[in-house]
Amino acid sequence: MTLDRHLAALDLLRDRPFGDRAHHLAELAIGDTPGGAVDAEGADAERTALAGLLAARWGPPDRLGLGSLLLRAERGERMAEPWGLLSTSVPDVELWRAEGRWIALGLVGAAEDAYRLLVCVTEVDPP
Repeated sequence: MTLDRHLAALDLLRDRPFGDRAHHLAELAIGDTPGGAVDAEGADAERTALAGLLAARWGPPDRLGLGSLLLRAERGERMAEPWGLLSTSVPDVELWRAEGRWIALGLVGAAEDAYRLLVCVTEVDPP
């Protein structure tokens, strides 16, 4: 099952020690088409289902809009990573704090129908 694979990948990221960067970032493929691409509705359903499983573990997520971070970066403000990188990839994330780490779940979408779930595990507080 896809959700089981997503949870397993997320657990591996959560358990992995941080190296030079204080975050781990992974794209989780969605769907059975080449490259894991699906339409926006299917991708959003996958994100909602995974978020539901994570909420059962850690409680309801906070939703963090990243548009203002992108604007701040465009004005020259330096954003701590992974938040600067996330702001260029996804408009918002669902965010949990568990065992001293932040877990961010976002949906990357593009006009060429390549939708994917993005997950980030970090110890860097959101700005």
